Amino acid sequence: MSAESHPIPPTRFAAALKDLSIGSLHAKAAELRNNIQHLASSNQQLRDYLLEQDPSLPADADCVDAIHENEAVIKRMEERIGLLKTE
Repeated sequence: MSAESHPIPPTRFAAALKDLSIGSLHAKAAELRNNIQHLASSNQQLRDYLLEQDPSLPADADCVDAIHENEAVIKRMEERIGLLKTE
């Protein structure tokens, strides 16, 4: 078993939407938008933290990695919102 989890592919996500009611589709979209908002806020806090650091020192690699990871997750969530709209 892998120690790292992977998101389900967009095709499986879209297939799972077929059985959901319109209310459930709207609820899922709202949940994704809320998650995006929290990730965007987290990224802003991380960027602010990086800006406050001594510029003569290397950037905190963990913060930079977290920002990139959050951006990738946000992109996947936005794609899923698109799939929800299509459904």
